[in-house]
Amino acid sequence: MAVADGAAAAAAAAAASVDEASAFMLQYGRFEAAHRQQLEALDLPRHLWKPLYEKIAGETLDIGEWAVLSEAADGGPAGLGRHRLCLSADGMDALSNVFLVDHAWTTSAARVAEDLAGVPGLLERTEQVTGIHGPRGGGSGTRRQAAVEAAVEAAVEANVPAVMAAAGVDEARARALLQESGGDVVEALMAAADGGGGDPAGAAETLQSRIAQQLGGGAEQPRQWATRGYECVQYSLGGGDGGLDGIDIRVALRPGAGAGDVACTVGPQHLAVSVAGAPVIDGDLYARVDADASTWAVEAGTLCVSLVKRAAEYWPVAIVGEQRVDPAARQRHVRRVAGELWRYLQGYDCLARRSDQTLAKQTSWYLQDEVGLAVAHSDRPNVRCLPFLYLDGAGRMAPFSVLWPIAPLRRGDVLARDYCPRWLADPEQRRGYLQAIFRGPPQFALDARERLAAAWARTAETAARASLSAAHMPGRPVRSLYVCGAGAEARAAVEGAGYALAATAAEADVVFDDAPHPGATCSHHALNAAIHSVGGAVAVFQRVAGAQAWLAQAFSLQTQIAEFVGAALVAGAGWWLVAGDRGAQGAAAPPVLTSSWAAAVRHADVGYTAALECPLASVIGGSLALAERLVLLAPNGSVYLWARGGRVYRRAVQASAGQPLPCQALPAATVAAEAEFAQQAARELGPGGFQRFAAAADRAAVDALRLLLDVEPGDGAAFGLFAFCFAFRAGAAGLEPVLHGARPVPAAELLALDPGLAPSVAAVLAGSPDGQFWTQATR
Repeated sequence: MAVADGAAAAAAAAAASVDEASAFMLQYGRFEAAHRQQLEALDLPRHLWKPLYEKIAGETLDIGEWAVLSEAADGGPAGLGRHRLCLSADGMDALSNVFLVDHAWTTSAARVAEDLAGVPGLLERTEQVTGIHGPRGGGSGTRRQAAVEAAVEAAVEANVPAVMAAAGVDEARARALLQESGGDVVEALMAAADGGGGDPAGAAETLQSRIAQQLGGGAEQPRQWATRGYECVQYSLGGGDGGLDGIDIRVALRPGAGAGDVACTVGPQHLAVSVAGAPVIDGDLYARVDADASTWAVEAGTLCVSLVKRAAEYWPVAIVGEQRVDPAARQRHVRRVAGELWRYLQGYDCLARRSDQTLAKQTSWYLQDEVGLAVAHSDRPNVRCLPFLYLDGAGRMAPFSVLWPIAPLRRGDVLARDYCPRWLADPEQRRGYLQAIFRGPPQFALDARERLAAAWARTAETAARASLSAAHMPGRPVRSLYVCGAGAEARAAVEGAGYALAATAAEADVVFDDAPHPGATCSHHALNAAIHSVGGAVAVFQRVAGAQAWLAQAFSLQTQIAEFVGAALVAGAGWWLVAGDRGAQGAAAPPVLTSSWAAAVRHADVGYTAALECPLASVIGGSLALAERLVLLAPNGSVYLWARGGRVYRRAVQASAGQPLPCQALPAATVAAEAEFAQQAARELGPGGFQRFAAAADRAAVDALRLLLDVEPGDGAAFGLFAFCFAFRAGAAGLEPVLHGARPVPAAELLALDPGLAPSVAAVLAGSPDGQFWTQATR
């Protein structure tokens, strides 16, 4: 009987083991199916996929069993953290294991500063992990410190002219400001605006003096103040002059946190608050409260603890020993940290579906924990460490990094990865990319920029411009038009103008189509291919025109990174519009507006391809405005400008204290009629300013076409319909146009521009242009 019972138990155990193995394989199969494309993109060897899943499922962070953190020493590969990760095991073969590395923080470009300011403890945690704004000095005499000091001195020398111009100070003052800021232009300009030299101790003393004066006799006592973790406001519960018997303590919660994550305990003279298990407040109150009458609630991402005082009296502090912050000083500090963080942030992108069902690229940025930051950089890496998005069975995404060895490791070896993207091979461009992370001496970038600027100047001196015909098109019969994708509205517009709408291109006298039709009078001009990509049009103009007053500086984030870094250092506190082409599945990458050249460089990680200078004069009425000019290039070389007013594309810009946030992905553009925008521009910029800008933009568009036509002439039958986009630059004579892009107008867009556009083009080609639609340009 016992034998039978034992056999049954063994059979049951075996069956359970089989069931468990089957369940695991089923779960792993789902994991592989959901993540196959991502795993292949990582180039993670297939035999490591299952171990990776096992560690994810078991939440196993076991790299500490194989490696240890050690103090960074001079020589050898350098990392971003204050430690290096060294192998503590006897050895590890290439492709033999895989590890999970946690992320300390995930955010978006626009939320970096907002999160640092609003999420309790995040600013302190970030400074602890990265060492940002740690004491300069200490360890002097080491090669590492000498390199840092050399880099700071080089940055000071490079940025003195920019600070002198932007802050209106002399050379000695600019140099002092830069030395205090470690060569950082933005921090130096902020210190100049504050009227100080950036001395933290002095600033703290001034702040404490102000607080003491506010709390002292005769001074008005503040009823509202802030600390690093919370805000306080005290008031009368009954209103009026009933005495200050109420005080609110408000804590900003991290994104996604709700009331269920909050633990709040109010005692007679003690308050304890924690969020998701992390303590936020745990201290004695200034005086006694009625714990039973006090309440707390979460609303709009903020925890509000409302305390009822036992005695209606003024409280100089809420929690005994709290340290107040000056909101303006804290905001400046947050901006400095946010700007410096682009050395440490890494990005990944995914596709998100908009409400109109179109796909858009959504980029997230993350800060690794101490382990991830301790992985050093090397041109000959021994590990790879890449972001991975895990999608669990409930549809929730968990981001972390995956690390695995790609070369044999011995005990004591420093784990090192290549910080540069895999596609970046050119040594100088790699150096330019790494400049955004390690900030070495920048002379190589300044030299690269100088060489490119000289090349642009030489091109401008020798640039040839094609002659434009002053005559109208010779008269010819035009009876029918073909408009690709035309519907009932197109038919009504075409027939209302006295033409027939042809069913096929072969039946038409004039063809509006994005595809070529050899021999036909077609809108597919030879210039279409030259200016089709985002940022590509400006690059084309730079190759044929060089440096022109109406042309934005633009740099490829694939082949001109070093040149861009040099130009950004020379520009100082300049702004850049970072753009990318449509990627896989037609998803558009939203343009990014930033004052951080390091942020622009790091966006190359996530598919952005160009950085264009963006004058802040283009930020009008809370949005970035780009004005469009519509130009018709006839087959005989005549050029016509659309006379019914162009369009203005506007993208909302997030701002703080009257300045755009230093890095933000811009939302989809809204379109306004030029006449409507001109009225607002007149109110904000003065009368006549936009009209002068529009006339200058017309001249610039015609000049650009003349330059291109000398290189890419038409075939004698095609005509072109082009949209030129201009930013606004503040100049001596008012607003000046800066060419930001050009594109051929697709056939499907014709009617959206104006129902009369296609028939009006046909009239030009027939030799009888209507003056209410087109004005001829001659130069």
